[in-house]
This record gives sequence, C-alpha cells and structure tokens, in this order.
Amino acid sequence: ARFDPMQRSDIQAAMRKAEGKLGGSGRILLRASGTEPLIRVMAEGQDESDIAQVVEELAVVVENSKA
Repeated sequence: ARFDPMQRSDIQAAMRKAEGKLGGSGRILLRASGTEPLIRVMAEGQDESDIAQVVEELAVVVENSKA
C-alpha cells in the first residue's frame, strides 16, 4: 500500500499550522510521488523565508510519520 500523507492526523495538524503561518497568502500541497517512493512537499506564498520554514517543518513531520 502506498503511503498517503493526508490520512495521518499528525500531518493534517502540521498542514493546518503551516497554512496558518502563511496567513491565507499562499498554498501548500503534499502528495505521494507516482514514480518514486517519496512525498512531495510544495508551497507557494509571498514571503520566501515563511515558505522555506513551513516546507522544512512539514518535511520533518512527514519523514517522522513514515518511520
């Protein structure tokens, strides 16, 4: 079975937190790759440092969830 990041409550909570940090001025996408065994963490927004921070935080949560 392929890992679905959005089925995990810890990842859902991290997504809500990240969306709050972006304050409605951006968007976040998490999805399992169709060709590789990895989860893609993507974000768009106005502030580059905020985007980098939320992507890093989400990547850590996803990595810890797969363990």
